[in-house]
Amino acid sequence: MDNNSTSAVLNVVTESKEISSILKDHSKDLDHSSIGSGTTFDNDSSLVQSPSIESYSSIQDIENLSELNMEENSDLCVKIDQPEKHLETMETYITFRVTTRVARIEFKDHEYVVRRRYNDFLWLRHKLLEYHPFCIIPPLPVKHSLIGQLDRYSKDFILARMKSLNMFITRVCHHPILSCDENLKVFLTTLPHDFASYKKKRTLLSSNSGSLISLNNSNSTHSVLKNRHIEFDKMKSYLVTLTSKLASLEKISSRINKERGDLIIEMNNFHPIFTKWSSFEPHLSSILENIGKALERNSAAQNALVHNYNNNMGIPIKEFLQYIEVVQESLRRRESYQLAYESSLEELHKMHNEKDKLLATRECVAQNSTGFSLWRQSSSDEKLEKLGTNIPRLMKKVEKTQDNLEMANESLRSDLECWQQEKRQCIKKILLDFVNKQINYYQTSVNAWEHVTNEIVSEGAIRKGTSNSK
Repeated sequence: MDNNSTSAVLNVVTESKEISSILKDHSKDLDHSSIGSGTTFDNDSSLVQSPSIESYSSIQDIENLSELNMEENSDLCVKIDQPEKHLETMETYITFRVTTRVARIEFKDHEYVVRRRYNDFLWLRHKLLEYHPFCIIPPLPVKHSLIGQLDRYSKDFILARMKSLNMFITRVCHHPILSCDENLKVFLTTLPHDFASYKKKRTLLSSNSGSLISLNNSNSTHSVLKNRHIEFDKMKSYLVTLTSKLASLEKISSRINKERGDLIIEMNNFHPIFTKWSSFEPHLSSILENIGKALERNSAAQNALVHNYNNNMGIPIKEFLQYIEVVQESLRRRESYQLAYESSLEELHKMHNEKDKLLATRECVAQNSTGFSLWRQSSSDEKLEKLGTNIPRLMKKVEKTQDNLEMANESLRSDLECWQQEKRQCIKKILLDFVNKQINYYQTSVNAWEHVTNEIVSEGAIRKGTSNSK
């Protein structure tokens, strides 16, 4: 075995040890028999490793998950927690516990507990998009990149993904149409084995019949629409501007955060110098030691600020930019419906014009009939007969595409109104969290240096009193 192979094996062993230190075995803490028919878990042969619940409760950023608490006043509320790592022969993956409390007559029980993996959430979103193409379907957290393969079992990554999945399912459950979807009900209530069978069955049906969304996407969205919709065009322009501003905000704040990290390195080199210097200056030892401690406290406060940047600013802005992309996709889908309607309507007008021309030609030929017009008359009758068959069929297509466009307009208009409200809340929360962290940092820094200045003032007063007494 060469050196590269040996190094690769050592890396895998080291990675496994690091993962095992974070994700350790524990037995499930629920009595599944007391919750309802949807809570029993199938026995599988996979080795299960679970992150320590205690380790999550001790994370400093756990207050960011306060919004994951169940809403008691809602008739459908879902919470995602307790990640588990599954080690199988061909793959390793993480599942999450999905707890549902429901007060709707279409559900047999009032509480369900199942386990789902990330791919199951992807399937759910795909089905929602397939069956509800007129709605804004909330985004899921992006899948890990190839570079991030080794980090996808880390505590921070799992915690961030769990929070994003909670946000996705909460948005779906709050939606008046999506929350009533049959696929969502199956996702929340079905046991793992039955759920896998259901997914395969639904995938087979979709592949045989073809989904509505795939048909809509076949229309070219690059074509220019004849009648631009002012309301939705304004929203498109607004989303482009909002995306640009949020991206700039994230870029600038990220650069400031990086510069703060460099400053921390410099500060960490300074406070030991002042501490050591104090031992050589007995008359200034107290002041020098306090300056060293102030630098150390300032460095620690800045370090906490830098460490929390991704959770408070970086990741939330990127996730909301992803949400904006979803809204833009919905607007493009609406344009595809409009394009289909305009194309079919234009084709219908062409057929009507062609029919009118043929009828006019027939009348003209009838008035100036000659012995050589039989072939022309036969050809004209065939075209009129063909148009008489195609025009009613095309009229039905125009009516259908018009209905689709009107449904898309109404649904998108309603969803955009709700999205605007959520946008204000999300951006306000992101900025307030960021500002509060900055304020806490500056308060800590000011307190540290105020202590130093007080010491210097008191030392100066003592020395002045001593010199006056002399």
